[in-house]
Amino acid sequence: MSGSKQRPDYRVGNRNPITRTGGNGRSIDDTPLPLESDSPGDGSESPTGANPARRTRLPISGPLLGWVLALVGALGLLALMVVLWATGGLRPAQQEAAAPARGPLLSTVPTEEGSQVLLGEALPADLQAAPTAEIPAVGEAPGPPPAVAPGFQAYYDTHGGLRVLGRPISALMTVSGREIQWFERARIERWPEFAGTSYEIQLARLGVEYTSGRQFAPQQFFASQPDLRFFAETGHAVGGAFLAFWTQNGGLDVFGLPISEAFDEVLPDGNAYRVQYFERARMELHPEAAGTPYEVQAGLLGTALYQNERRPDTIQPVPTAVPLP
Repeated sequence: MSGSKQRPDYRVGNRNPITRTGGNGRSIDDTPLPLESDSPGDGSESPTGANPARRTRLPISGPLLGWVLALVGALGLLALMVVLWATGGLRPAQQEAAAPARGPLLSTVPTEEGSQVLLGEALPADLQAAPTAEIPAVGEAPGPPPAVAPGFQAYYDTHGGLRVLGRPISALMTVSGREIQWFERARIERWPEFAGTSYEIQLARLGVEYTSGRQFAPQQFFASQPDLRFFAETGHAVGGAFLAFWTQNGGLDVFGLPISEAFDEVLPDGNAYRVQYFERARMELHPEAAGTPYEVQAGLLGTALYQNERRPDTIQPVPTAVPLP
C-alpha cells in the first residue's frame, strides 16, 4: 500500500556479554550494543533518554562489593568500641581502681548483695549505722577524774581550792616549755624563769584571754570610797559584794586587776547575771544564792576556754557614777 508508513529497521547487538574467540584466534567483543534507530528523526528515544528502562546500569564487581561491606563492618565495630569505652566496659582495672569512688545516687542506697533500697525504707540490720556515742563533757571523761598535779597541790590548796579554782579538768601538760593544768575556773602555770620565788607558780590571765577583742569603758574621774575601790592602773573600780569576794579570796594574786566595770551579761545557760571581769577571773553575782557563801562565784572560764565555748552576749556596761567627795 502506497499510503502505509514504512517501519524502521533496527540492529540488535549480541546481548551475551561473554567474549568469544574467533576462528582466527582473535577475541570477538560481544558487548551488547545499544538499540539504535536508522532514522534519528523518527521519534524513537536515544539511549540517554528519560526512560528508566532504557538507561545503562553500571554493574558492581565482586571485589568492590567486598571492600564496601568490610568498610561498613569496620565502622560499626569502631562505634561499638567507643560506646563501650564511654560506659566503662573497656577501661583497664588499674584505671578503675585509681578513679575516685563515687557515692550512691541520692534516690537509692546500695546493699551488700548489689540490690538497692529506696530512701524512706528501713535499711537491713547489718547496714544500719551504730549509734554515735555522745562526747563526754570535760570532767566527765571515762575513767578516774583528773587529779591535781603533785607540784601544784600546795598552790591549789592555798589559793582558793575548789571554790575559787574548781575541779581539775585536764592532766598536767607542757606547753611552750611551761607545765600547765586546766581547772574549771582557772589554769595553773609553772614559770621556770622565776624558780625559787613566789612567782614560780601563777594563775593564767584567763579573764584577759576570754575577753580578747572586747572593749570596756573605763572611769575617767573617781574618788575611792570604803565600799568602792578604784584601780588607776586599769581605770576600773570594784565595789559591793565583788570587792568583798576579791579581798577575802586572794585579791591581786588570785584575781588580778579589774578590766571592766560590773555589768549585766547573758551567760551560756541563757540567764543574765551581774558580772565583772578581772585579769585572771570573772566574778558572777547569783541572787538565787543570796545570803550564802555562793552568792558571788568565780565563773567557769577554764572550762569555757578549754572547750572553746561560745562567748556570752554582752550588755554594754555604763561607767559607774562618780561619787561626790
